[in-house]
Amino acid sequence: MFSKEKFPGLLALGIFTFMSTLDGSIVNIALPSMAREMHLDMGQVTWSVTIYLVVISGLILLFGRLGDLIGKTKIFNYGSLLFTFGSLLAGINLGLHFLLFARIIQAIGASMTMSNSFGITSQLFEPALRARAMSIMSMFVSLGSIAGPAIGGFILQIASWSYIFWINVPLGIIAYLVGRKALPEDEGSGSVKDADLLGATQMFLTIVAFFIAVSLGQAQGFMTVPVILSFVAMVALFIWFIHTEKTVEKPLLNLNIFRSKLFSMSVLTSMTMFTAGSFVNILMPFYLQDYRGAAAGFAGMVMMAYPVGMFIFSPIANTIETFL
Repeated sequence: MFSKEKFPGLLALGIFTFMSTLDGSIVNIALPSMAREMHLDMGQVTWSVTIYLVVISGLILLFGRLGDLIGKTKIFNYGSLLFTFGSLLAGINLGLHFLLFARIIQAIGASMTMSNSFGITSQLFEPALRARAMSIMSMFVSLGSIAGPAIGGFILQIASWSYIFWINVPLGIIAYLVGRKALPEDEGSGSVKDADLLGATQMFLTIVAFFIAVSLGQAQGFMTVPVILSFVAMVALFIWFIHTEKTVEKPLLNLNIFRSKLFSMSVLTSMTMFTAGSFVNILMPFYLQDYRGAAAGFAGMVMMAYPVGMFIFSPIANTIETFL
């Protein structure tokens, strides 16, 4: 199994992986309470979830590349501090705009940690133990999804929704202090100047255009002019991004990795699985609490079903892979 020297590093990585996924699932169960306390409608309050996902999706490639250039551990540590600070701010009820600002800070920190955690795991463990370590990291992802609804439902029954964010603060501080000592030193292989900032901007704008198109489509209908223009802009930006990555000397994303059918199929399968599993995360709390009259704690238990399955089968999948 893992040595005593390497276990603290895995624990620090796991805690932030846990918190990043926890923060996505725990907020969903609190949306009805947040909407009532801040006097917002469903469309407004769900932006606190949407903007978190938009920023993570748009920046995760950039911070992964920066980890290669200036050091994965350095980016991870900065991200852990930023995520913890954003969690502190998010719990302060100063209205929707301040909440969205805090969620952006959280998302930047989360993208910094998420994009480098598996790379650090590969550096920390030798090949013989790497698959097992990766499966444990996947278990932390599942634990965050499992614990989010349950912890969120419990918190909402005894305290304000602010504490769903503040719970990250002590965990973040502990993980940062452990990680400072336990994570491997990594100087990187370049500098910030080598980062493909044009490609990063194109990818970020592609993600933004996609979310704008989907959000406007839900409100106005998908055949309206603004929605169609947003989808056109998304496609144009994505094509421009592909062109840039094929021509730039040091691309943000090396497209040659997609020549591997196994890798491409794995990425496509993961995207499909997480998309299907996330469909109900926002609507289900409103359905259970507002339409069915269920308590927040019961709604949280219902939403645990999917991540419980992930938690159970992540180590089993690793065992099957080992035998094969």
